[in-house]
Amino acid sequence: MTEEETPPDGVRPDPVKRRRGPIALIVAVLLVGAVTWFAISRLTGGGPDATLNGGAPSVSPIPPPEPRSTKPQGLERARELLGEPRSGEAWLSGIWAGGDTATGERVERFGQWRDKPVDAITMYPATDTWETIRGSNWHIETFGTSPAILSYGLPLLPVSSGDTLADVAAGKQDEVFRQIATLLLQNGRGNTIIRIGWEANGAWFPWNATVETAEDYKAAFRRVVGVMKAQAPDLVFDFDIGCGVKLRGQTDRLDALTKLYPGDDVVDLVGCDTYDWHHTKTTDDKSWSATQRPTDSPGIADVAQFARDRGKGLSYPEWGIASPAEGGAGDNPYFIGKMRAFFEANADILVLESYFSEPTTSLANSIWEPDQNPRSSAEYARLW
Repeated sequence: MTEEETPPDGVRPDPVKRRRGPIALIVAVLLVGAVTWFAISRLTGGGPDATLNGGAPSVSPIPPPEPRSTKPQGLERARELLGEPRSGEAWLSGIWAGGDTATGERVERFGQWRDKPVDAITMYPATDTWETIRGSNWHIETFGTSPAILSYGLPLLPVSSGDTLADVAAGKQDEVFRQIATLLLQNGRGNTIIRIGWEANGAWFPWNATVETAEDYKAAFRRVVGVMKAQAPDLVFDFDIGCGVKLRGQTDRLDALTKLYPGDDVVDLVGCDTYDWHHTKTTDDKSWSATQRPTDSPGIADVAQFARDRGKGLSYPEWGIASPAEGGAGDNPYFIGKMRAFFEANADILVLESYFSEPTTSLANSIWEPDQNPRSSAEYARLW
């Protein structure tokens, strides 16, 4: 979700070589030649990768940096790069700290409130145009006072553009994604979790996919991973759908997982965003069972099994209660307790869970500053 997200039946809140030539022979004439070449190169603005005609760069590609982790994409790589949770949990425990008020200081205060530091921050760049996506540095900088890992919702397409998923897959906007990776590195965020094109099985984002466009989505996802990982090799990539949401054109309830999944070689984490609303509303044992495995779409248990079968880490980058106005059960500590028990049952593969606390939209599910749901807030504080 960003600032105004839309669920299956309603509206959702929406709220970055020294090329060592061969070692010179100790021969005077060669040494002089090398010095002369270097002087000319400096005068023309070039270097080892430039020609002498005004310093124009050569066409030889610069090799990508070597990754710190050479492990295959998956659970082990993710845990190595993300490090030990400072919360003391077996997984990264995070927060979306509410719309325009979200800052590093606010995230840290939330950790103080629950007596357990925050491990991860759910956040998003601007999404209006390619330029705003590319230049959204302040969305990274605003959390600079918190050491928590960023969980970055990365749009595959902006709200305003004529581009398609196929255009992204063809490399038309590579520079945008390269720049985001650069911004993350410049801000010391090289191990950010990147949720590429999150909730693509829903119909509310520009990068929404159907059975017919699933191949374009997968190709775009793969392209972006290649571009960003070449620039920032320690980024962690999350394939993240909406739970309880059908894939349009599906013939099987798990198609949102199986048909959109971009491949084991580009995915570290498999996850979904889930709320106490619509087809995943939880008020008793029967509805909790349906929340885990809905009859017409993937649920949290399906996602956990899918991740486990592939050796991937498990993530729930957005989860929370929801107001009756959003088709939810409102202040529902039962849902909070069930989710905590589910996380503990899957702690062997769970890498991230992040409560989505949003006070300013019709979701109205904030559990802290302001406390819109006192019973759920008390249950969360007790369990966390």
